[in-house]
Parts: sequence; structure tokens; C-alpha cells
Amino acid sequence: MLEDLSLPTARDWVAPCPFDLSPDDDLHAALDQMVKHRASAAPVLDGAGRLVGMLTEKDCLRVLSSAAYEGDLQEGTVADFHSAVAMSIEPGMDLFRVAELFLSNNFPVLPVVENGRLIGQVSRQSVLEGIQTLRGALEERQKRFEAEAGHQADRPRSIESMQRIVANARNRDQLVRQIGRKH
Repeated sequence: MLEDLSLPTARDWVAPCPFDLSPDDDLHAALDQMVKHRASAAPVLDGAGRLVGMLTEKDCLRVLSSAAYEGDLQEGTVADFHSAVAMSIEPGMDLFRVAELFLSNNFPVLPVVENGRLIGQVSRQSVLEGIQTLRGALEERQKRFEAEAGHQADRPRSIESMQRIVANARNRDQLVRQIGRKH
């Protein structure tokens, strides 16, 4: 069913990262950036611009959690708290593969990497947009199929359906429209 359909890919909804972090950045300054940009995660890049991790909301919540045990908010750098990136998205990955990656981890966004370089990120919300795009394409394809098939698409597909149509037909013309055969 989907073989002949062009599936949406990550390239269709990759968004630029509003900011990135360095492993040496102060954690609280990074947290300020995340709040300012309403970001659920931020990429952490090394000095050469390679992706080394993601600082997520969950990573930042650990700072608050530790305050309950230690009595104050922890200090440190992004390197002390960020999550290592175990997976990234390639721009050509289709909707199903991207959704599978989101289902197998807890990251709210995943980095999109091309030729070893970060080009942006894809969020769960973006995947939902991809689902909507796919749904629209499937509906459009179904409409084209029905238009090409004409009344053939409406023909009964089972004996029970045929019997119902014959039993409920008011006249011959209605029966011909339902079954699509002229004698």
C-alpha cells in the first residue's frame, strides 16, 4: 500500500537548533538558555563542532533532585550533566524509522546529522506533522484511485453486499447504479 508513495523524511521537518552548548558551559547558564528558548533539549558540540551529547530537560531536573539530598543546587558544567547521544537521525530517514527511534528512547528531540555535522533537530511534534502529511497523501491517493475507477470502486465486494443491494433497490436504475452493469 505504501510502496508507491513518497514517504516524508526527516529532511522535510528538520528545524535549526536555536542554540547549541559547549561541554565547558556553566550548567546554570545553559539552563537559562533552555528556559529563554523554551527548548526541551539542546545539542552539545565539542570544539570541532561535532555532536557529543544533548542537554535535556530531564538532565536539568537531576540538578533539582540532587538539591533535595544535598541541600543546594549543584554547580558544574554541561559536561557534568548532559546525556550522551546514542542515536541521531540522518536527513533521509523516513517517517517510520524516525518514529521508531523516538519510541525507543526518552529524548524529546533528536539531532539530525549529515556527514558528521549537526544540521538541526527533529522533535516528536515534527513527527506528528509528518503523520498528518502522510495521512493527507494517503487520502489524496485514495481519491485519485476512486476517480480513476469511477463507479467500479463502489461495486459490492461480497455476496452478502450484493444481496443487500438487490434487496434494497427500489428500481432497476438504482440497481444498475449500485452494481454498475447495464444489460
